[in-house]
Amino acid sequence: MTQRQDTLKQLDGECFDVLIVGGGINGAVSAAALASHGARVALIDRDDFGSATSANSSNLVWGGIKYLESGEVALVNELCRSRNRLMQRFPSRIREIRFLTTVPKGFRKPAWMVYIGALLYWGFGRGATRMPEYLSRRRLQQRQPLIDIAVAQGGLEYSDAWLVDNDARLTFDFVRTAIRQGAVVANYVASEGSQQIDNEWHTCVVDQQTGAQRLIRSRVLLNATGPWVDGYNQLSQQSAGHHHVYSKGIHLIVPRLIEEERVLAFFANDGRLFFVIPMGSKTCLGTTDTRVTRPESVVTAADRQFVLDNVNQRLKLDKPLTAADVISERCGVRPLVVASAAAENQDNAENQADSVNQDNKEATGEAGKEQGDWLNLSRRHAIDASADHRYLSIFGGKLTDCVNVGEEIYDHISAFGIPLQPRSDRWFGEPDERRREGFWRQATEQGLDQYWCEHRRETLLQRWWRRYGTDAFELLVDVADHPEWLRPLLEGDDLREAEVRLAARLEMVTRLEDFLRRRTMLELTSGKAALAQSPVLAHISELLFGSAGEQQLRDYLNTNVADHLPEADL
Repeated sequence: MTQRQDTLKQLDGECFDVLIVGGGINGAVSAAALASHGARVALIDRDDFGSATSANSSNLVWGGIKYLESGEVALVNELCRSRNRLMQRFPSRIREIRFLTTVPKGFRKPAWMVYIGALLYWGFGRGATRMPEYLSRRRLQQRQPLIDIAVAQGGLEYSDAWLVDNDARLTFDFVRTAIRQGAVVANYVASEGSQQIDNEWHTCVVDQQTGAQRLIRSRVLLNATGPWVDGYNQLSQQSAGHHHVYSKGIHLIVPRLIEEERVLAFFANDGRLFFVIPMGSKTCLGTTDTRVTRPESVVTAADRQFVLDNVNQRLKLDKPLTAADVISERCGVRPLVVASAAAENQDNAENQADSVNQDNKEATGEAGKEQGDWLNLSRRHAIDASADHRYLSIFGGKLTDCVNVGEEIYDHISAFGIPLQPRSDRWFGEPDERRREGFWRQATEQGLDQYWCEHRRETLLQRWWRRYGTDAFELLVDVADHPEWLRPLLEGDDLREAEVRLAARLEMVTRLEDFLRRRTMLELTSGKAALAQSPVLAHISELLFGSAGEQQLRDYLNTNVADHLPEADL
């Protein structure tokens, strides 16, 4: 019996304390918080964990400096506190990074005022990062010669935090925590709806791999389906005090533009912050913020051109970036929370608009004037709880705010009468220093401290501890018996064969894309077209899936082949 079959079998029979539908960051962090405090938890997702919004962010854990301008002081204070907690508890995975910000001439605020805002922001951050620094045009140019200062009035440098690996990897960290605490977790299991019978929730689910149906029983049902929360509430016949409206954000991954581990921040043509962010050995550009009406969204030619134009106008590149330079693309929607009546009004207004014209305006920035209050909608999350039905819905949410979501869910579940252990703040984070030192000592004794990861400019031990935590001890055992598994597999990446074998055992990789796009960033930093041409891809698929590797490879290559190619106009 495979690991997946064994996991699915555990969903049958017992009545769980909580069934969580949705394995994005909200569902993952809720599962980790509840399982770590003694709840019997099941978590399912119709796709892979963190495969939608939670896999398409800017890979930043930040306090929301831009929200100061809209007066959301309480939100900034809360996000800065959350950012600091995550930096403290994930010191190797979430690190401070400097943002080099250019303030253009004619901007709505003078550069000195933006700097004062950065100082205020640093204060909200309790001084946990380096202080901001004001930069004249000359010093801005000295700090990064690639910046075109011709239209700049000045700049500043301040700190926030950055996910060294990708956002989906952080989501999976919480999933892994939940599993270690006894949660039953399965990806590619779709719920067909839930109904309450005799004070229990009965949820009919379908295994997306085999078509097999199951019934999961639970005392509490938690709707953590992200952008699809509204639809799942309707499916389960539950009303809520909030609804979602949607904002599309895209990123383009291109060859590395700057050598330093630093974020370049600009104000885009639509007036909002725009970033040039390190991503592995490449650079990530974005993001956009445009109104859409559905959770499903794609990158359009206009989206792509908006990002490329903004970068080309602000950096002195040897050659302007074009669509041919795009290695891969990311596209997701932010589910933004509004009260139900307000959401209905927004939807009615949107339905009356000419959708074709709106699509054309989205990425060019022309829609900015029409959006009005749209860009000022709060990015706060909200949790609707029905004590009578023991039903919860999570609206909105951010990576930075995830721990707060987990702790609020703990409070709601406890109020529902589900017995939980007293709250501890040790339910999230990396293994303690003692375990890290033990790993380092054992690895050094094996001579592994001599190995270097060229493309991330770090030691192999740093990479392994950051990505795998205590699971990295298994890597030490593996390479002691098979030193040949230490060689890098792919040109342009630091991945070792031992890591692929570990993922096959422990990381619930069900489809090849799970590994290439979410457990790692291979598809993002290499590009799907380049991977498809690599003979190593077949070997990786075989390592992950054994005799099923060839079919998995065919499925991967034949599904959404054009999704991330620059010439695709979807």
